[in-house]
Amino acid sequence: MTNLPASTPLTVLDTWAVRYLQRPESWCGPSGTKVTGEAVAAHLQAAAALMKRENWDPQLYAPSSRRSLYYALIQTAADGQGDDDTRDIIRDLLNCVLAAVTGAPYVYYEAWNEHATRTLDDVLLACDAAAAVARQYGPGPLAVPPQVEPGQSR
Repeated sequence: MTNLPASTPLTVLDTWAVRYLQRPESWCGPSGTKVTGEAVAAHLQAAAALMKRENWDPQLYAPSSRRSLYYALIQTAADGQGDDDTRDIIRDLLNCVLAAVTGAPYVYYEAWNEHATRTLDDVLLACDAAAAVARQYGPGPLAVPPQVEPGQSR
């Protein structure tokens, strides 16, 4: 990831990225459910913890080994530490953060993760950076809609 200091993504996000992350629809998953920045950050951190605990170094495993960030996100969701909504938002968030950090016009996080030069430390830094961005730009706790009793109208 090119010697990325932990605070870099927060300071290098371009205007387009900031506007994108501030749009409410950027935080809605494929189920139509709005997701908090904290839920996205927690899913990223769970995936990073799994990769670190099991030493899922991208240089040691082929992309088909199912030992990549993509599969860590799937596995932690299956373990109840995220879901399809958070994983979908993470995809866009990581793409945005990695593009800002690398200076590339577009980065797809799976291809970035599978690059021959990628290390586990690079991936963990990307997860930490994206989690920090999610906490900064993602919505806070969501209000619970009022319950409507049968026969009542709103």
